[in-house]
Amino acid sequence: MANKLYLLLMAALGLVSAYRYPDLPPGPYCGTIGAQCCSNRQDSCSHAILGTLCYCDQFCNRTLSHDDCCPDYEEVCLGLLPPPENIGESCKENGKSYFPPEKIMRDCNTCKCEPKAPGKADWVCEEDPCMMSTEVIDNVNRGGYRWRAANYTQFYGRKLKQAMVYKLGTLPLSAETRRMGPIRHNKDVFYPMNFDARDAWPGYISPIVDQEWCGSDWAVAIAGVMSDRFAIQSNGAENLRMSPQSLLSCNRRSQRGCDGGNVDVAWNFAKSQGLVDEDCYPYEGKASPCRLRSKAGLIENGCVPPASVPQRTSRYKVGPPGRLQKEYDIMYDIMQSGPVHAIMTVYQDFFHYRDGVYRRSGFGNNQLQGLHSVRIIGWGEERGEKYWLVANSWGAWWGENGYFKIARGENESGIESFVVTILCDVTESYRKK
Repeated sequence: MANKLYLLLMAALGLVSAYRYPDLPPGPYCGTIGAQCCSNRQDSCSHAILGTLCYCDQFCNRTLSHDDCCPDYEEVCLGLLPPPENIGESCKENGKSYFPPEKIMRDCNTCKCEPKAPGKADWVCEEDPCMMSTEVIDNVNRGGYRWRAANYTQFYGRKLKQAMVYKLGTLPLSAETRRMGPIRHNKDVFYPMNFDARDAWPGYISPIVDQEWCGSDWAVAIAGVMSDRFAIQSNGAENLRMSPQSLLSCNRRSQRGCDGGNVDVAWNFAKSQGLVDEDCYPYEGKASPCRLRSKAGLIENGCVPPASVPQRTSRYKVGPPGRLQKEYDIMYDIMQSGPVHAIMTVYQDFFHYRDGVYRRSGFGNNQLQGLHSVRIIGWGEERGEKYWLVANSWGAWWGENGYFKIARGENESGIESFVVTILCDVTESYRKK
C-alpha cells in the first residue's frame, strides 16, 4: 500500500512522466488529484499536452505507430487503479496488462484482447504475412546465393499484401498489349562487358525516386525514362526531370492512382497529352486532383522551364512505344537511346534485396506476387555472372543506393518479357543525330 501511495504521489507530481518522457512538459496527467482513469471511451477523460490531447481512458491507443495515451497512463491507470468491474482477466504482453477491448501491434498484425470465458481473456490476432521475413533473411544470407538480404526498418509494420499494391503498382497487361510484336535491332556491333548510362551520359540520368506508400511505380518509371531520353536525345539541351505526379494525378481514365496503373494507358497519355517537369508539378505520393488544364501547354499551366532549357510551349511528349524482348536488342537500345522501362514480377524475397545479383530464392511467401515497373540503365558482370543494372523507386536507402542487379539473359522474374522503348519529341534543332 505504501508503494502504491508513493507511485501515486510521484505521478501526481509529474515525476514519472518527466523521467520517462524528458521532452514533455511536467505532468501530472492521469495522476491529477481528483482525476480518474475511465473504463470506456470518454473524450472528457483527457489532458492538454503539446497542442493536442492525451487520454486516460481504456481506449487510448498504445501501438508502435501511434500513441495518444498520457505519459503516466501505465503507472496510474494500469499500475494503481483496479480493473473496471466485469472486465475479466487481462491479456499480457511484455509484462504489461491489457484489458478488453484494448489492441496492440505485433509487427504488422493487430491483436485485440477479448474475453474468452468468465474471468478469462486472451489475444486474438491477425495472421497476415508481413513484408519483412526472418526466414528470407536467414536463408538467403546463409550462403549459396549471389545476393544478400537485409531487414529494412522502413518496412516494419507493413503487411505483404499491402506492399504488393503500394510499393509496386503496375496492373496486369491487357491481352492486346501482350500481343505487341517486339522490335528486332539485329545489330552486329561491339557490346562492352559493362555499361552504365550514368557514365555514358554524365548528368543526364535522373536520380532515384521514392514512390512512398503509393502504387505509382508505373508513373515513376515512365517519367524517369522520359527524363533520361529527353536529355540524351536532345544532346543535353532538354535535360530536366519529368513529373510522375502529372501522370499520377492527371492520367485518371482507366487508372487507379495509388492503387495501380496500366502502363499502356500511361504511355498513350504521355504520347497524346504529354508530361510537365518536376519543378512545375512536384511529386506528392498521392493521387491528388489534377491541377493542369487538359491539353493546355506549359505556359498556360504556369510551367516555365529553367533558363538553361530551350523554351517551348507544348508539353513533353513521346512517340508510340515499342517493345523489346531479346537480351541484345535491349542492350543495343539502351546503348543508343538511353534507359528503358521494364516490368518484372516481385515476390516477398525481393523486398529484402541488399546487394549482389538477384535471383528469386523461393523463400518466404510465394502466393502473393505483383508486377513492378523499373528502369534498366545498363548491364555488367559480377564474378562471372551477367546482370542488368536497374533503378528502383523505393528511395536511395534501399538496395545498392536505390539500384539493384538482376540476372541477365535468363528472363529472371520476367524482367525481359516486356521492355518498353520510346523516342522523345525533342525540339528539332537539338535532336541527336
